[in-house]
Amino acid sequence: MKNRFFVTSTALVLLFALNGGGFAQEATFNAGSGSAPLGGSGTLSMTMDNSGQDIAGWSFGVCNDTAIATVNAANSGADTETAKNGSAPDFNQIGIFPEGATQGVVLCFTGCAVVADVSGFELLTVDYQGVAEGQSAIEFCNTLGAPPVATVIVVNGASLAPSQVGGVLDVIGVPDPEFTYVAGDSSTNYPSGAGIGGVSVNAGFSITEVDNSALGGVFPNDTQGFSMGFANDDALVSPTAVNVTLPFTADFAETNTFSNGWTMGVVYSFTGGVVLQFDSAIEVANVDYEGVAGALAGVEGSTSSPLTMDSGLGSPPVSNVVVVGGGSLPADGVEGSLQFTGTTTNPFINGDCNGDTIVNIADIVWSLAELFKSGPSVNCEAACDVNGDSTHDAADPVYTANYIFLSGPAPVGPSTCDTIAGQTPEDCLSDNCGG
Repeated sequence: MKNRFFVTSTALVLLFALNGGGFAQEATFNAGSGSAPLGGSGTLSMTMDNSGQDIAGWSFGVCNDTAIATVNAANSGADTETAKNGSAPDFNQIGIFPEGATQGVVLCFTGCAVVADVSGFELLTVDYQGVAEGQSAIEFCNTLGAPPVATVIVVNGASLAPSQVGGVLDVIGVPDPEFTYVAGDSSTNYPSGAGIGGVSVNAGFSITEVDNSALGGVFPNDTQGFSMGFANDDALVSPTAVNVTLPFTADFAETNTFSNGWTMGVVYSFTGGVVLQFDSAIEVANVDYEGVAGALAGVEGSTSSPLTMDSGLGSPPVSNVVVVGGGSLPADGVEGSLQFTGTTTNPFINGDCNGDTIVNIADIVWSLAELFKSGPSVNCEAACDVNGDSTHDAADPVYTANYIFLSGPAPVGPSTCDTIAGQTPEDCLSDNCGG
């Protein structure tokens, strides 16, 4: 009889809990917030905060908008599973409905366990299936089940209504594939007095796909072709060649250059038998640029031409799109640049091989020692190129001796270091160059 009375009393307490009661400000039920992909699943946690009350059980319903999402599963929360002094409750009933879920819990039929002061106590997890893009309120409710399950806690055998905080489920549409065109960077130096006319630079251009798999998107996607265009500052440079660098030979790969940019259109295979995935960056083009004559003459320091994606190049204009499944998807662009740094080229004296600003017999000795006796090397090789053949060799000290002692022709070598093979403008900044 004792056991029968206890079960009956417990059932009455649970029934009271499931049908409403007083009010308890010390306990709060919190509905979770989060997202789910359209056509996919997302999970929210229902939690409890409590202070100053010994809670022997609880029940609640949590409702959603079925036009946005439906419930496809609900599971006991991690904290609920250990709420009976480290073990599962004696009674834990979960109900699942398209429009929500319910839970009823009695920790211990003999009153051996309670939940006291807690924060973020996980009651229940609910899995939602995204039905349509939009937001659904996630709110505690007293309308689910037959009879309806009330949102209450059980304290000292009485049911009390906790405070309730709702949440939001954001159902996100599956994103279209996203691609990014990335322009490379290139830099070079030039003698500031001459400018960048004739100076050549090169930059690579690559494609990569954004990984949207966490949002329910397919990744990586099979692409069938693309078109792109990148503009430059035509006051500084013009493209001279667009080199296609695909990992295979495409059936169609057409390029065009203009003073202010270039375009490229690619179809991998006319029969559709070849696809390419951009799960990592792949260089698809390598472009040669040449400096404009007279540009940056006399300018020191750094000047840049941006390389920017442009959908207005060509006639008709070439769009920046990637082809997936026969449809075109617009690409985003990441800007690159061509940087030119003007340096001062110090003048030097032709024939002054040892860099003492005088052409005399010492230069002959220095030149011979360097060439044939492993003597110290000159910093400004161009100064030793006395005969102007772009090479420092045995003919140069002979030429110097003929000039000094036999009234031969004067040195005819170059006037700046960058005009001899192997020299750069920086080499002319040394003392050997007469700076």
